Amino acid sequence: MHQELQELALRFGKPLEVTRSLGANSFLASRKTHIAEVCLAVKRANGRLLTMTKAFYPSGIYRLPTGSIGLSEPVAEALQREIWEETGLEMEILRFLAHITYLHNEGRIFHSYIFLLASEGQPAPQDHSEQISGFYEVSTSDLLQIAQQLQNLPPEYSSQLGATWSDWGIFRAVVHQVTAEALAQR
Repeated sequence: MHQELQELALRFGKPLEVTRSLGANSFLASRKTHIAEVCLAVKRANGRLLTMTKAFYPSGIYRLPTGSIGLSEPVAEALQREIWEETGLEMEILRFLAHITYLHNEGRIFHSYIFLLASEGQPAPQDHSEQISGFYEVSTSDLLQIAQQLQNLPPEYSSQLGATWSDWGIFRAVVHQVTAEALAQR
């Protein structure tokens, strides 16, 4: 993975490197077969970023699109696959924004690879099992508000997530905070 990170940095720019400890996070603990994801920070022609929601999310919850990386799948291939599955759009990779390493108190490690992308057109998800039900464009400054909203979700268990909404929200908030930080450094 280290060599792949170096190759991505050479192709798309050196990312912001961040490590976050999430303690006893039930969502991270439930990700037993997944160890990494790509995050799509899709910049639109108007300069805003694309967020999405799913049919089973709490009302008003939108977030940056993400998708799992297969165990032996290269990050760049996962990125192209997830772009298609989540949006159905063609995109230009502008920059490798950030790499997040999450630590869990059970010794699990998870990675997020955040890419800044450019795209026009209307998104049309291709993987209907994802249950994406809407898209919304936000400013870069809105990312911190989204993070705060995600951190304040209730501690109710979700069978779709296999975890509590609060732990999912705490996990998902990090990618929004780091994306805002990486974009501010540009």
